[in-house]
Amino acid sequence: MKELTPGLELGARFVLVRRIGRGGSAEVWLAVDRERGERVALKFLGEFLASDSGRLAELEAEVARARGLPPEFTVAIHGLQRVEDRVFLVMEFLEGGDLGQLRGRSFESWARAVDSVAAALEAVHAQGLVHRDLKCANVFLDGTGRAKLGDFGLTALAGSATAGGSPYNASPQQLRGEPASQSDDLYAYGALLYELISGHPPYYPEVTRDRVLHEPVPPLLPRGSVPAGVRELALRLLAKSPGERPASATVVRAKLAAAAADEAGALAPLAHEAPIAAPESSRTVRWLPIALGAAALAAVAVIFWVPPKKAPDSSEMAEKARAEAEREGEARRSAEEQRLAQEAARAKADAARDRFNVAFKALDARATARWATAPFAETRDVGAHAAQRYAVGDYLSAAEHWDAASAKLAELEKALPDALAAATRRGQDALAAGKTGAAREAFELALAIQPNHPPATAGIARAGRLDQALALVDAARGEEQAGRASAAEAGYRKALSVDSGVPGAQEGLNRLAAIRSADAYSVAMSRGFADAAAGRNDEARAAFNQALALRPGAREARDALAALEQGQKASALELLEARARTAESGERWDEALAAWREAANLEPTLESAREGIARATPRAELQRRIDALTSHPEKLWAPEGRAEARTLIATAASAGNPRERLAASANELGRLAKAAESPVRLRLESDGLTQVVIYRVGQYGAFSTRDVELLPGRYTVVGTRDGYRDVRREVVLPPGAPPSPVTVRCEEPI
Repeated sequence: MKELTPGLELGARFVLVRRIGRGGSAEVWLAVDRERGERVALKFLGEFLASDSGRLAELEAEVARARGLPPEFTVAIHGLQRVEDRVFLVMEFLEGGDLGQLRGRSFESWARAVDSVAAALEAVHAQGLVHRDLKCANVFLDGTGRAKLGDFGLTALAGSATAGGSPYNASPQQLRGEPASQSDDLYAYGALLYELISGHPPYYPEVTRDRVLHEPVPPLLPRGSVPAGVRELALRLLAKSPGERPASATVVRAKLAAAAADEAGALAPLAHEAPIAAPESSRTVRWLPIALGAAALAAVAVIFWVPPKKAPDSSEMAEKARAEAEREGEARRSAEEQRLAQEAARAKADAARDRFNVAFKALDARATARWATAPFAETRDVGAHAAQRYAVGDYLSAAEHWDAASAKLAELEKALPDALAAATRRGQDALAAGKTGAAREAFELALAIQPNHPPATAGIARAGRLDQALALVDAARGEEQAGRASAAEAGYRKALSVDSGVPGAQEGLNRLAAIRSADAYSVAMSRGFADAAAGRNDEARAAFNQALALRPGAREARDALAALEQGQKASALELLEARARTAESGERWDEALAAWREAANLEPTLESAREGIARATPRAELQRRIDALTSHPEKLWAPEGRAEARTLIATAASAGNPRERLAASANELGRLAKAAESPVRLRLESDGLTQVVIYRVGQYGAFSTRDVELLPGRYTVVGTRDGYRDVRREVVLPPGAPPSPVTVRCEEPI
C-alpha cells in the first residue's frame, strides 16, 4: 500500500490534504470528498483490520449507532470505506479542534460546549446506550465553538459487561468491571468538568485505580472564573457511589443552567474545595492501632497487679517477648526489603526513561517523524504506555517498555543514512520533473536529517533557480499559444540560460522549429494553389516545388505538381478542395472550413464541400475552445471552467484523425486543469489577537502562524478585532509553488 501523504487519491473519490490527528494504531486525515463535494475527516484504522471480520462487524455497529443519534450533537459518520486493504471511517470534519484546548479558561468560554455535551449524553442515554469514553479529546468543536460528541467505538448497551475506557475518566464502577451504566457517563462528565476548571484531570498526575476507588477527590482549584454551582456539580458527579450523583444528563443540564445564572457565584469561594472527609470506616481503621495499644497497656497493667503467687514464670515471659521481638523484626526486614526493591525498580525505570528521552529527542531533532512516521509514532506510543505504567507504580513494566522503545529508536538511528539518501534522491527526481515545491520539501528534510548536507544545499539553491526558469517557460508557452513565436523562442532561450535542465524549454524550441517548417509548407502550398487558380502555372509549379523541398514526399505537393505537369488546368473547385484537404491534414481547421465554404459558395450542390463543412466545423470549434482555456488558465480555477475542460478533453479523445495537434492541445489543457485542482499551501501570519476569516472557506480564529490548504483561485482574507479597524487582503493563489506568507493583523485602533 502507498504511504498516506498529502495529495494521495483513494478510490478516485478522496484526496488527502493533511494529517490532523494520531493515536494508537489510528490516524485521522483531512480530505476532500469529491462525491460529497466537501471536506471530511478520514479515520484510518490498523493495517490488519481488513482481515479481522469481528472488528469490522464492531465498526459497522459503531457506524449504525452513530447514525441513529441526532446530528446536531454528535459527529456525523458518513460510512465505513475499504480501499486497497485500507479500512477507514468517513466522518464530518469540524475545524475547531477538541475541547481540551479550553482547559483552565473561564466558564464563559466553555459553557455552551459542555451544555452541548450534556445534550449529546441525553440523546445517547435515550437510546439505552452508554458512551463509556467521554473525555475532552472526544469532544470536537465546529467553527462557531459548538461542541459535538464523537468516537463511539466503546459505546455499549446499558447493563452489558464490557471493558475499556480512559483511566482518567473511568468511574469506580467501570474500573471494577461492573456492567455499563449511564451513571458511568455522568462520572466521566464530572471528570471532564474538573479538567476544564482546574486544567488537569482528577488525581493527576498520579492517577491510579486505588486512588479513584478509595481516596477523596482532590481539591478543585479553578484557574479561571467559574461559578460555585458548577464546581459543586463537578464534585457531585465525581461521587464514589452512583446514588450520590445526579440522576440523569437532563438533571445535569438543569443544574448547569441554574449555576450559570448565578453570576455572583463565579467569585464566591467553594466550600467543597477542601478534601472530602474520609468515611466512618476509614476513621475506625485509623484509630484501631491506638485502641489496640491501649488494650495492650491495660493487659500489662493487669499482669503486674495480679498477686505474685499467680504470676507466670519470668523465663516463660522472656521467651514470649523474644519471640514477639523476632516476629516484629522479621516483619520490619520484609517491609524494608520491599521498600528497597521498589526503590531499585523505580531507579531502573528512571534510568530507562532518561535513556529513552535522550534518544527520542535526538531523533526528533532529525525529523524522524517525517521519514519514519509509523515506527517513530510507535516508539512514542510505547514510551507513553511506559509513562502510564510508571504513574501507577508498575516500575518494572515501565522500565521494560522504555528499554524496548529505546531499542527501536536505536534501529531508527541506524536507518538515518538511508533516509538521508532517499530524501536527497526524491528531491533530485522532483527537480527533474520540474516540481520545485516537492524538491524543496525533500531537500529540507535531508537538511533536517543532516544539517549542511552539500547535495541538499545545492538542490535547494537549484530549486530557486528552477522556479525562475519554470516561470519563464510558462510565460514562453503563453506567447507560443498566442501565436507570438519570436517572443516564445526568446523566452525559452532565456529559461535555458537560467537553468540548462529546465523541463519544457528545449521541447518548446523544438516545437517552434517544427511549426515554422509546417507554416512555411502551408504558405508555399497556398501560394501555389492561388497561382494555379489564376492560371500562373510557372509560379504555381515553383511554389509546389518549394513545398516539396520543405516536406519531401508530401502527397499534396506531388499531386499538385502532377496535375500541372500533365497540363491539366484544375478548376477552382478542385483547387479549393485540395487546399481544404491540405489544411485538414495539418489540423488547420479554420483554414479548411474557409476553403470548404468558398467551394460551397461556388457550387452549392457539391457533396464534398457539404461533407467537409460538417467535418471541419466541430473540429474548428473544439480547437478554438481548447485554445481559449489554455491561453487563459485562470478560467480553470472556477468549477465551471474545470468542468468545461473535462468535457473538451473527453471530446478530443474521441475525435478522429488527424489529431496530433488536437491531442497535444488536450494534454496541455489536462495538465493545466490538474494543476488547478491541486491544493496550494497558504501561510497566514497574525498576532494571536486578530480573528481571521477566509470568505467562502471558513473561520480560523486567532493565531500567530497557520498553514491553509486551498485550491488555486482568488480569496478574500479578513481580520477583525474589537476596537480595531478590520483588515482585508485579496490573495491570488496560482497553481504550483506556495506564495509568500500573507499577514493579517488589526493594528489601527478605531
